[in-house]
Amino acid sequence: MALHLQRYREIAHVMARNGLMATAVQAGLGRWLSPEERAVHRGIDAGARPELVVRTFEELGTTFVKLGQLISSRPDLFPESYIAAFARLTDNTAAVPFEAVARTIEEDFGAGVDELFTEFDRRPLATASVGQVHAARLRDGRDVVVKVRKPGVVEKVTADLEILRTLTGRLTRASHTLADMDVPAMVDEFDRSLRAELDFVVEARACEEIAAGFTDTPGVRFPWIDWELTTSRVLTMQRLAGMRVDDLPALDAAGIDREDLAYRAADVLLRMVFEQGVFHADPHAGNLFIEPDGTIGFIDFGSVGRITPAVRDRFGGLAMSLAQQDVDGLVRALLEIAPPRRAVDRRVLRSEVARIVMRLDGRDLQDIRVPQLVSEIFAIVRRHRLSMPPELVQLFRMLIIVDGLGRRLHPGFDYTRVLDPFVLRLVGEQLDPRRIAGRFGRATLTAAELGLDLPRYLRTLMERVEDGGVDINVRTSELEPLVTRVERTGDRVVAAMVVAAMITGGTNVLVAYKDRLGPFAAPVVAAGGAALTTGSAYLAWISRPRRRPRR
Repeated sequence: MALHLQRYREIAHVMARNGLMATAVQAGLGRWLSPEERAVHRGIDAGARPELVVRTFEELGTTFVKLGQLISSRPDLFPESYIAAFARLTDNTAAVPFEAVARTIEEDFGAGVDELFTEFDRRPLATASVGQVHAARLRDGRDVVVKVRKPGVVEKVTADLEILRTLTGRLTRASHTLADMDVPAMVDEFDRSLRAELDFVVEARACEEIAAGFTDTPGVRFPWIDWELTTSRVLTMQRLAGMRVDDLPALDAAGIDREDLAYRAADVLLRMVFEQGVFHADPHAGNLFIEPDGTIGFIDFGSVGRITPAVRDRFGGLAMSLAQQDVDGLVRALLEIAPPRRAVDRRVLRSEVARIVMRLDGRDLQDIRVPQLVSEIFAIVRRHRLSMPPELVQLFRMLIIVDGLGRRLHPGFDYTRVLDPFVLRLVGEQLDPRRIAGRFGRATLTAAELGLDLPRYLRTLMERVEDGGVDINVRTSELEPLVTRVERTGDRVVAAMVVAAMITGGTNVLVAYKDRLGPFAAPVVAAGGAALTTGSAYLAWISRPRRRPRR
């Protein structure tokens, strides 16, 4: 509990120092701020606000850096300004002393570093917020890398996750925008992914799972795992050597055919997605090594994406509608993939989708930039508050990564050359008679179940009517125009009744008392005519058509 209180205070001070005072107060952190901090009012430039949040996350450490990286991968939820700012977040932190690394290894294996390895580099090859990597050599002479989790990181992350749930809950209640984004679900997703990243056994299994799909594929290498020297805190795997995939001068000097490499790398990444359903979710340049003979090596499987068959099929339907430039089919597929969080104006949605399709009309697919197309789809998802599954976001992100990698290696990279076979296979599966028959059978079964349940639903409805009626909810915005029309109609009816009564009464008076009125008959008729004219004018005035106020 003391750790939580200290962390709350630290978060409040960091947010205040970076100009996020209002957000800190909304999150319920005002109690931790000093009077001096409360008295400071800093003007925040709306354009610079993402940078302030990024700076705050960097100062708050591991959990918030990882959260920022998750935000940068969700363009379906956050504006482009935030995506661009968080994409620059780095996970590099200071290394822990070698003594702490050696102590962790000895605690997990009951033997010291010198007993387990013939060589162990005391300087880390790489350092991140969760762990750091050291080069080493096994007793049998094989070269490996040893990834060791930093001491105390699990306790810090666990406390931060609990605090994060509290803070996001308060901010969601205070912000309609966050309430629409289903932040609790995003925090749950973040919790699962971060806890998995803390367990190196999960990473080791993911590496072997992906590698199993490429055992017969030449020119691709995945590191083997030394399970005898692997625990949740220590991961020992084969060390892959080679050139970074973005080191173009080195690739050219080694005589690597970059065009061939671009298509092979893209094919491997897309096979992971569309054939295996499990893929390397962070294949940046530092995680791909190219050996002198052109073999592609993959490392670092801490971030792994998974695509379920259902999500893959829905993507196939979306791709088919896009290829056919079917606007209505594309709208249906989009709403099926990403159900709306609130009522959607389908007319506006259709017009926005139609604009995308119009820009694609007549263009060759190789001329279409995938990042731009995906960005436009995500913009529609954000504007209409559609709920896109995280797996599909990962799939789209992978398509963008493949496009960028291919064009980096070969400027004339033709995405359709590698993507078309996978999309055509998905479309073929959609049109497979057996699949269609299966969907028809499931639809028939659903209809039959509905038919069997219908009498029960009707009986329940009748019982509710007999017990006290059925409540009908009407929005105030829909009720106000109806009330206004009723009031205007009532005014007209009352005025018409008054005018009619005046006509009838005046006529009866003149007929019954015309002899007694004598010289007063003319003034009475004039007064009645004036009253009748006034009443008729009023009736005409309230019956005039009225302009609707502009919105």
